[in-house]
Formats: sequence, C-alpha cells, structure tokens
Amino acid sequence: ADAADPAAGGLPARWDLLARTRWPAAAPASPVSLAEVAATVCAPVRFEVDNPYPEHRAYPSPRAKFPVRLVAQDGGVGRFPRPEAGDALRVPAVPAGPVGEGGDHIRTFALPEALPPFYGPLRTVLTGLETGHVLASLALLGRALGRPLTVAGPSGATEAWAGPLPGAAVPGYVMTPEPGKAPEPGTAPEPGPTTWNDVVWQRNSGRAPRGVSGFTGAHRPAPAALWRAALDTLAGSARGLGALLPARSALGLFCWVREVEGVADGCYGIGFDGTARRVGDLASARGALLVDSAAAPGLAFELDACNLVWLVTADLTAACHAPDAPAPQVAADLLAVAGWTAQHLSYAMAAHGLFARPLRSYDAEGAAAALGLGPDRVPVYQLACGPNRFTEAALDVRRYPGDCA
Repeated sequence: ADAADPAAGGLPARWDLLARTRWPAAAPASPVSLAEVAATVCAPVRFEVDNPYPEHRAYPSPRAKFPVRLVAQDGGVGRFPRPEAGDALRVPAVPAGPVGEGGDHIRTFALPEALPPFYGPLRTVLTGLETGHVLASLALLGRALGRPLTVAGPSGATEAWAGPLPGAAVPGYVMTPEPGKAPEPGTAPEPGPTTWNDVVWQRNSGRAPRGVSGFTGAHRPAPAALWRAALDTLAGSARGLGALLPARSALGLFCWVREVEGVADGCYGIGFDGTARRVGDLASARGALLVDSAAAPGLAFELDACNLVWLVTADLTAACHAPDAPAPQVAADLLAVAGWTAQHLSYAMAAHGLFARPLRSYDAEGAAAALGLGPDRVPVYQLACGPNRFTEAALDVRRYPGDCA
C-alpha cells in the first residue's frame, strides 16, 4: 500500500472510537472510512491462552475459522481486511454490479470450505449464520463509530481478484451507508454504563477449561435489567436490516427464562417489537435443548446453568412464498437474519457479563415438540446465555491507531 494510504500502517481498527461511545447508543456522524469499520469488525480482540480456538473477534465463528470475509470499497478503492496478516490489502475497484455495488459499500463473501470437511453440508449453514453475525456487527459497530450501514441486497461479486482461496467464494450481501437522518424522538437507545469497546471485549461464547469434559456455566440469578435490555435490543434490531427485513417475517423467536429477577421462569414467545408472552413452563424443555452428551461428551451442555436460552424458528411455508426468490437465496436470507438476531442478543448479553453460546447440536425435533410447533415451522438456531463458571488469562491484541506492529 502507498504511504499516504491510511491502511498502510496496519489494520485500522478503531477501538479508540468505540471506547468513547456507550452501548447501545450510536455515535454522531463521523468521517470514519468503511475500511475502518470493516477492519474493526474483522480485527482480533483477544487470544485466550488455554483455549484450543484462541482467537476472538467481535462475533463468534466455528472453531475460530472465520470463513466469512469482507471487502470495503471507498471512493473507488477496494480493501480486503486480512486480520491474520494484521493489515488491509489494497485491491482493485470492482465495476458497478448488483444493488449498491457501484458506490461506497462493504460486501461479504463466504468460504464454506475453510471449515473442516467433517462438517459436511453444515458448512453452508454455518457460514450462512455467520454472515448474519457479521452483517449485524457491521451495522452496530458502524453506528458506534458514526458510520451507520444498512443491508442493500445480495452481492453478485465472485471476488475473482482475490487469487487462491480455500475453495470457491460464495457471494453474500452488500451494505451501504445509511442515508443521513436524525432518529425519531424517543427511538434512540439510552447509553448505558459500558462502552462499546468493553462490550466487544466481553463478548464470548463461554466454555470449559481445556481437558475438562462438558460445557457448563455458573448457577447464578440474573438482574431484571438483563431481560429489559434483551427485549429493547430486539425492538431496535430492524435498523440496518434493510433488504433482509422481509425475510424476518418468516422467523419466530422463543426464550426459556430461568432465575431472572422479576421474570417468572418459563418459556416465552418473543416479538421482534420487544414484547414477551409466557407460553409454557421449563419442564417440557428438559432434554429437548441439551446437546447430546452421549454422542459428544466434550460438548455436553447444562440448561440449568443458563438464564436465557433463545430459539429462532422459521416458517418454511411462508418463506417459500417469497416472490421471485430462488430457494437458495430464501435459505441464505433466513440464516442471515437468524445470525443477525443472535449477534444483537450476544452484545446485550456481553453488556451484562453473560456468555452467549450459539448451539448447533441440539434436538431440533424435541425442541419443536416442546414448543408445539406445526410441521412447517422448524428450529434453525439456538443461543444459550448465562454467567461463566471460570475466567482465564487473555491476551489483549487490540491495536489502537498509532500502535507499532
């Protein structure tokens, strides 16, 4: 990169600006570049010394493989953040293409084959969910940096410029700068006591120490503020969803609540407007929400250690009636919105000191039976949240502007 290029000195993650804004508020409009927003989302946050998958970023990824990549295009110049190399590689601008791709934007693409082969067809599902986590991180951290973004639509870019990659690049989505407008009175979230920088640092998926079979959290009551923050987060989660908003109409959300101050234990149907209605007790969930400890003893999960267990469901009949949308795009949209929702909740949990663990190994049929779901509505994603049982030393690898490599 050229010496005058702001990316030339290393990956331009803006932790300094995240430290000035308190979650969940947005920062005033700023001249932060899209490359800086993308780099902040992609940059390593910490390395956990005793974790076999030690690298943590602003969002979770299976085995810390991070198969979803970003390209930021500003002023006709494209940049491809490479966190593993600690820099941002200058790449050629792309010609105008699908929605939003002719101007300034950030687009995603996925590399399913970057995940281990034993995942099989699940690699496509996992990269689809991770795409949603990444899009939500771009939207939320973009707002925290004063550069809000919205999903403009699917990307058609094949990223042929990128050279050798671990498998074919699967186009994702395009995010473009949000049109400048002041929020409506009463809609802007009130800032809390924790900065966005601390929320990103605290976000984790929880785990057991190396060599200890099973995964468990601490049995500890949660404050009423946690529940309120989660519902408020969901009520504001439509901002930035843009072209993916119609897909959310096919999704449903439930939450099993245990030991949250002021909230009766039980199962709740959750609205994306932040409403909650108790629809059952916890008894029917026994066994339905647990990871199969017989098949994978190292992944056994204890429901009673969680204060909140969220389950995203999809109405397949409604989703498939989307006009003019091919089935693969419908599936990709549903997975992306599920991941988007989970990432919003993950930050809300982190702000209150809880882990948020995405679970892919659970009894989907048992969960559907516990909820009384019809044959067309299926569980697609689960997020278990609770207090960590243990903490460990972690290396803070956030590089602030001006730091030496």
